[in-house]
Amino acid sequence: MAKAKPLRAGTIERPKSLTELVKEHIRTRIIDGELKLGEALSENVLAAQLGISKTPVREALLQLKLEGLVDIQPQRGSFVFTMNPKEMEEFCDYRIILETAALRSAIENDEAGLVVALDQRAKKMVKALEENDLSTYRRIDTDYHRQILQRAQNSYLLNAHSQLEMKIQALRAHVTQRDRSIEVSLAEHLSIVKLLKANDKAKALTVLSGHIRAASRDFRALSEEGGSLG
Repeated sequence: MAKAKPLRAGTIERPKSLTELVKEHIRTRIIDGELKLGEALSENVLAAQLGISKTPVREALLQLKLEGLVDIQPQRGSFVFTMNPKEMEEFCDYRIILETAALRSAIENDEAGLVVALDQRAKKMVKALEENDLSTYRRIDTDYHRQILQRAQNSYLLNAHSQLEMKIQALRAHVTQRDRSIEVSLAEHLSIVKLLKANDKAKALTVLSGHIRAASRDFRALSEEGGSLG
């Protein structure tokens, strides 16, 4: 009788639960801008769209609340998160503190690698915009900023920023629907790379701060225009 072959060492990936799948589905719709900021999220409607019961939808919304993407209001229901202008300003202030600190550390720890990584991503952003592929553009934009955090080699900075990243992506999806905003944003990404190559670190930090601060102004403009905010 043949001997059974020994099992190979390794891990077996656990299948995702229905709640996890629903959470990923709703999260993707939020960060892609399909679900607008402040939009009501009906458990009944979502369950019907997905052909499932309300229970995994309710559990998914509770988990997304912990991620800051969903606001659950007693007696009113669940909504995609939104911000008033003051909250947006504070959110951008926090990002500036984190990302400028990360950029300083990344320059100290891996300046050459940082410049190459940002240059590669900036060029891909140019190509995505030329092809009018805004979804890919936003994904690369996220990775551009993530490179700064990762190359800072500080787990606390990285973890703090990762808690903001989903909200940043959702906000970016709305702001980059405006042609002026996305073109200016791309120019700023390219400028940071150019300044780092020229060893003008102080100016690169200034441009990064202004780049993040512009998100607050664009969000305020969208709010005043009543555009894409639910």
